[in-house]
Amino acid sequence: MIEIENVENLIKVDCNCNEIVRINAQELTYDQFFHEFMFKNVPVIVKTVDLLKPASKEWFTDNKFNIDKFEDVLKDIDVPVYNNSKQYFNSHEKSTMKFNDYAEYFRTDDKKELLYLKDFHLKQQLPELDFYNVPEFFASDWLNECLIDKGSDDYRFVYIGVKGTWTPLHSDVFNSYSWSGNICGTKQWLMIVPGDEDKLKDSFGQLPISVDSNLLKEKNVKFFEIIQEPNEILFVPSKWFHQVLNLTDVFSINHNWFNSCNIHEIKDSLFKNWNDVVAEIQDCKNMYDFDNHCQLMTKSLFGMDFKDFVDILIHVGTKRRKFIKSNESFKLFDKYEVGRNLAEYDDQMIDEILKEILDVYVNFLSDSLIQAILSYLHAD
Repeated sequence: MIEIENVENLIKVDCNCNEIVRINAQELTYDQFFHEFMFKNVPVIVKTVDLLKPASKEWFTDNKFNIDKFEDVLKDIDVPVYNNSKQYFNSHEKSTMKFNDYAEYFRTDDKKELLYLKDFHLKQQLPELDFYNVPEFFASDWLNECLIDKGSDDYRFVYIGVKGTWTPLHSDVFNSYSWSGNICGTKQWLMIVPGDEDKLKDSFGQLPISVDSNLLKEKNVKFFEIIQEPNEILFVPSKWFHQVLNLTDVFSINHNWFNSCNIHEIKDSLFKNWNDVVAEIQDCKNMYDFDNHCQLMTKSLFGMDFKDFVDILIHVGTKRRKFIKSNESFKLFDKYEVGRNLAEYDDQMIDEILKEILDVYVNFLSDSLIQAILSYLHAD
């Protein structure tokens, strides 16, 4: 069960992180992780985590990825691959390959290009391939809970990269949390304290695609350099910009997610993106269906609109309420039950956000969405 002991007097404060600690998973409780890291938005490295299920351990030997074994399972499934040798705007050129073709590239000694297999929805594409455990610390995951329940596109990914592949400087989708677990291999992370990324922006307000420690020091940016080893999981909080380099061949698992601890950050990011869209096309405000057009553009740019956000909140909140009122329990990731204190805190945060949406943005919501929010709130 995942549970918290005390939810009284929880007050958000600005991040004051002076070090990123390593903690053995066996010495960390869910309550500690909730209060000391998620709620405070502070990174942590969780050590000695056994992510793999027994059947998938044969894919790895002596901290090396046995891609032949993995190829026997995936065969010619389509996978997304980024070419680190070719920049595309603020990212890298993306293409789709058959996995057996990528496996052949992976085995090649003389690699002409750096190809990074990432953002691969393996759990979604092959749901019967139940190859890893979600640690309890990351089980309160409203985003994937809702999307998995509904059979929608989720935010659970596999990354396979050869030495030298990397991910450009970015913050995570929706300004969500992420966790990244190294099954094998070693990564270097450069993590920037929220707000200090502004020191890197050019005259157009754009961030560089890549940075190094010398540039960060020159710009007086507060950052941390982390070397992530095998069997370590890094918790990346909301709004922490980061750049990641694979120092060796790497196989890792990554989830993006949000919950009651960072739901206000998600809401603020959604509202900011919506307001930016409205400001950008303000000269068209008299056009037919202007508000709906703004929602479509917000979803295209941000990945989520007001309806998507409200649907997640109501879906998650309904399950918590059933548990609170009638003790109708449920499990997250088929394993973890939610404790009553955590369920009540989730319910409180969801009510708070929905009431704010009605208060501030009611004039821009569809009638059906307003009715859905009111029906949920009045059912309490």
